Amino acid sequence: MGTSEIANRKYVSPHGTGPETTSISRSPKDCKFFHTCSASLCPLDPDVSKRIWLPEENDTEEICRNTEFAGLQFVITQKKIRKVLRNREKERDDFFTFEMLNRDITIKSGIKGIPLDPPDTVKDAFTWYRKKERLWMARHPERRELSAKEIQRRKVQMKALRGGIEDND
Repeated sequence: MGTSEIANRKYVSPHGTGPETTSISRSPKDCKFFHTCSASLCPLDPDVSKRIWLPEENDTEEICRNTEFAGLQFVITQKKIRKVLRNREKERDDFFTFEMLNRDITIKSGIKGIPLDPPDTVKDAFTWYRKKERLWMARHPERRELSAKEIQRRKVQMKALRGGIEDND
């Protein structure tokens, strides 16, 4: 599978688990932005699934600018998070793993990642980070298509919350 075929897929399999790992012939050095890019998550990096993204610097650490990969889920999610974090300068002391970002989730203004430093009482930091990642992913499930019944239920609920006021569209 070539690089453009990976870009056409919305999700990227972590390298080492998908069919694209054996046939990618390009590396980050082959990207036209290689010399000016500081993105920690590069779609051409064979170890992208082991990387993290720190939204702590200036306007968050750089996100892949190569338009060939703009449709990848983890790039889309990074851009959404960057947008909501722009107004939270002082609270950026967390990180997001590739697994957390490579999912279609709802991004809200209060989103936070995993704390950078575990508490002093933690004996095994790796286990603590893995547990935090699993907990974060459980609290941020992937978005799903709503059934017609669910849409109708939500409309009724919103109408009740608004005091029965209907729009006359």
